[in-house]
Amino acid sequence: MAFVVKKISTQEFEQLGVDTWEPWENTAHKAPWEVEEAETFYVLEGEVNITVKEITYNVTENMLVSLPKGLVCIWDIPKYLKKVYKLNFELD
Repeated sequence: MAFVVKKISTQEFEQLGVDTWEPWENTAHKAPWEVEEAETFYVLEGEVNITVKEITYNVTENMLVSLPKGLVCIWDIPKYLKKVYKLNFELD
């Protein structure tokens, strides 16, 4: 599984079954994170900045992210983030 950040269409959203994934939300915080289990998530509201090897990715509403197991990053939520996620889910 690779690190992926992309906007997806309504059709892709439905094909992936995103509306059945687990919800998660949090307020502003910043912390280092090593991904323990591969995770794919979709942002419903808010944003998160994910820094990987000195490159920062701004992830906003309607974006899909794939985080491979073992990825080391900095997770920075400036205000609020509401996402849905699925563990160990492979993107085609």
